[in-house]
Amino acid sequence: MSAPARRRAAASHQGAAPAPLSPREKAIRQRLKDDFPHYASRCLRIRPKEVTGGELPALKLNRAQLYIHERLEAQLKRRGFVRAIVLKGRQQGCSTYVEARFYWKVSHLKGVRAYILTHEDAATVNLFDMAKRYHDHVPALVKPSTSASNAKELLFDKLSSGYKVGTAGAKGTGRSSTIQYFHGSEVAFWPNAATHMRGVMEGVPTAPGTEVILESTSDGPQGLFHHLCMAAQKGENDFELIFVPWFWQEEYRREVPPGFERTSEEERYAALCREAHGFELDDAQLAWRRAKISVYEKGIHDFRREYPATVEEAFKAAAVGALWTQEVLDNTRVSSLPKDAEGNPLPMVRVVVAVDPAGGDGPANDEVGIVCAGKASNGHAYVWRDDSGKYSAEAWAAKSLAVYEKESADAIVGEKNFGGDMVETNLRAKARETKKHVAVKVVTASRGKAKRAEPVAALFERGMAHHVGRLPALEDEQTTWVPGESTWSPNRMDAEVWALTELMLGEGTATFQVRSYR
Repeated sequence: MSAPARRRAAASHQGAAPAPLSPREKAIRQRLKDDFPHYASRCLRIRPKEVTGGELPALKLNRAQLYIHERLEAQLKRRGFVRAIVLKGRQQGCSTYVEARFYWKVSHLKGVRAYILTHEDAATVNLFDMAKRYHDHVPALVKPSTSASNAKELLFDKLSSGYKVGTAGAKGTGRSSTIQYFHGSEVAFWPNAATHMRGVMEGVPTAPGTEVILESTSDGPQGLFHHLCMAAQKGENDFELIFVPWFWQEEYRREVPPGFERTSEEERYAALCREAHGFELDDAQLAWRRAKISVYEKGIHDFRREYPATVEEAFKAAAVGALWTQEVLDNTRVSSLPKDAEGNPLPMVRVVVAVDPAGGDGPANDEVGIVCAGKASNGHAYVWRDDSGKYSAEAWAAKSLAVYEKESADAIVGEKNFGGDMVETNLRAKARETKKHVAVKVVTASRGKAKRAEPVAALFERGMAHHVGRLPALEDEQTTWVPGESTWSPNRMDAEVWALTELMLGEGTATFQVRSYR
């Protein structure tokens, strides 16, 4: 701190008039007032994500924050005010940026108020603590004096400006006061959302310099936030939609495990990111994504909402025309294989491993579908293993035999029309090589994928077929593959269709056996 700044701080503390600014200080202060990224990096402190134990770091805008800033500043210059909706992933720094932006404005301008409305009390406390932290650590040169400070409000007396937070919940929150800056946090999860939005929009005049910034992760294709995003995308309201993809975050990656190979779904996903944003996902980002998906209750479906790659993905429900919906799969899901009244496992009448080979042998080809299912003595079918993946012909034969043996299956079922000869040849060779006994049933597809899948989908609709636990990649294929539209091959889904057709619908032909060898 310079000597004049120290004298000013001391005079302010003692109630005396502050010392006049030097020309250098005037220039510094003016730049801090005019250049927000510069101000943030010099004046504002944040809590770090990582454990450091050191000083609080300065707010240096990350890629997502810089993008939001540039979009808002461009709109402000073009229209004279800001009306923006930010759709983003978790922990990308949007709220940190907006709180900093509004603190910057109300601490430099006279007669303005900022109001922040969150979806729950804990978030309200968190965002106010963030603003209070900014204020507590800002340099004396640009720190306004306060006349009041409580758990929800900062008032800057000499500026007649202020900063206040609230929680969506009680009807009428945020009404009956004029504000210039409004931040709606996690709008998709507001209770009484429509009522709050009407009150807010009445309180913020459509006047030069005013700003309304709404942000949230997705809560699916319903509700006020979804409606506002879709309308903004179509140019049907005053808001500008700003989308921030998750993979801009440098920290969203992890060490790539040994033997990591991209699945066909991950290849399609990487292509989506490339086509939508010109961004090449690396394996470290896909490994991070894969780890996240593994801990979500609904796997890929939850990841899409929490960490979207596109606007469409954020609000994605089951694809229109898909044969399965997530609701049906969830409603028929069981946590374990069935038991009788005494808690003993029900016997399996039959167990099969179904194989749907890719259209060739090599890294450019689709995955091989390998699914294990059984029919219990209660007449219901259960699917509990999905070992699909990118395999060489020898590797998928070995994997299928391993699952067959581990699950004490009755047969391996494979399609003849598209690789059927390969199924028989590969399994026969691998069985002889390993001196194993295996029964293989080769089935012939007399109908297209959709016609074969429809009666199997109907089993789920009737509550006769169940997934045991979650099978995210398989379920993603089931709920996104659309007959006549999708250009990719749903090999996991096809394998499940063959397994359940064999168990529950009694279709199929020729069987051969390779017996034990010594």
